[in-house]
Amino acid sequence: MKPLSIRLQLSLMISLLTLVIVAVLSVAAYIEFKESLLDNVDATLMAVGEGIRAQLDEENHPDFQAELLAIAGHGNPTYSSPCRVWLDGAEKDLFTSDSPQDSLPRALYRLPADKRPEVADFRLFNITDDSVAGRTRMFRTLWMRQAPDRQVVNILVARSSDQVYHEVGEFLQLLLILGGIVMGTALLLAPRIVSWGLRSISYAGRQLDQVTHRSLRQESQAMGDVPVELQPFKSALDGMLLRLNRAVQQQVQLTADVTHELRTPVAVIKSTLQTLRMKPRTVAECEEGIDDALRDVARMEQLVTQLLILARLDSVDEVANPTEVRLDLLLQSIAEIFDTLAGQLGTSMVCVDGNEASVRGDENELRQLFSNLLDNALRYGPPEGVVRISLEDGPGPWVTACVHDEGGTIPSEHLPRLFDRFYRADASRSQSCGGTGLGLAIAHQIVQRHHGEIAIASDPHAGTLVTVRLPRQ
Repeated sequence: MKPLSIRLQLSLMISLLTLVIVAVLSVAAYIEFKESLLDNVDATLMAVGEGIRAQLDEENHPDFQAELLAIAGHGNPTYSSPCRVWLDGAEKDLFTSDSPQDSLPRALYRLPADKRPEVADFRLFNITDDSVAGRTRMFRTLWMRQAPDRQVVNILVARSSDQVYHEVGEFLQLLLILGGIVMGTALLLAPRIVSWGLRSISYAGRQLDQVTHRSLRQESQAMGDVPVELQPFKSALDGMLLRLNRAVQQQVQLTADVTHELRTPVAVIKSTLQTLRMKPRTVAECEEGIDDALRDVARMEQLVTQLLILARLDSVDEVANPTEVRLDLLLQSIAEIFDTLAGQLGTSMVCVDGNEASVRGDENELRQLFSNLLDNALRYGPPEGVVRISLEDGPGPWVTACVHDEGGTIPSEHLPRLFDRFYRADASRSQSCGGTGLGLAIAHQIVQRHHGEIAIASDPHAGTLVTVRLPRQ
């Protein structure tokens, strides 16, 4: 299923939030309005009830019944409060506001038992009456029980609440209409508000759509000024474009370097063969020319091989199937292989015995790593010098391997760039030694794939030291 757009998601969230707020406010307003109206009714009932109770103390007053009817609002349908007064256990009421024109609701004679208050207390509750055919009426009722002369007197006062619930119903309709208007407005405005808020992202999208490999250097202008909330996104995007720019520049530089490195031996081979054909040559001269061409072909082959190795290492960041590798045994076997080359160059190869140490990785890649380091040490170290290999289990979680030669002639300003591809501290010397400028780049890539560290230090008095740290198995 296609995911919803951010614009639509935010619009729905705003609409939902608006709906919740409107609903909460409407419910609160409805409850407050209803309670306010009922409180007014309750206050009226309490005033009538207290008036009747006070009048009962003057029962012998000649206008006793008339006073009670006046208190109950008898004769005024708008403010009339049906009421009853009776003693507990008596079959006849002491007073009732019943009359032929305004009969007392039957519900006032069928009071629920659970609403009966304690003596000297009162209860307020709602009752419904259907004594009038085809009409159901609602009453708010006050029930008071007093015991002035050891006889419990019940005072019951009711007031129609039909008007209250009618007004509450109209208020509810008003709330629904206003709520619907607010929700409709929110649904219409939310997409526009969200679009306005996302304008920075839209602008960034248009800017990024215009980015090419030639304009990657302008990555900081991709999004322009953005709100605080989008600053992490902008920083991440700028960083990505910066890394992409570096990668593109490295690719361009690599293409130029490869072209240069391949063009030189091709030109030399072509020149050698053209020279051989310019005039008749002796067999010795032809063989010498062919040998020169073969050396250049071998150099091209080495370059292509190392480029293929780098391409394979670049394709995957992690070692595919790491296994346990005994690094001490691996270094001893590599030292034995390079001992022959060291003898040819007049250099001594020394492998310092170390403790047993194991790492986890690819044995072939680790063999390539240390072979490149030893090859560099033998080629660029001083004649008749000594190359030492050492292994230490530590410090901490590391296994440390060192390759040392007695050269120490690498200028300090070149050390940070020695792992760059095709970089040579001394180009003329590298050409004479047959180097391609890729050996240390391959070594660095292998160490990174094994989550390790590699560093080079060079000093005329201490020599050149390459230190490789790999995580212990």
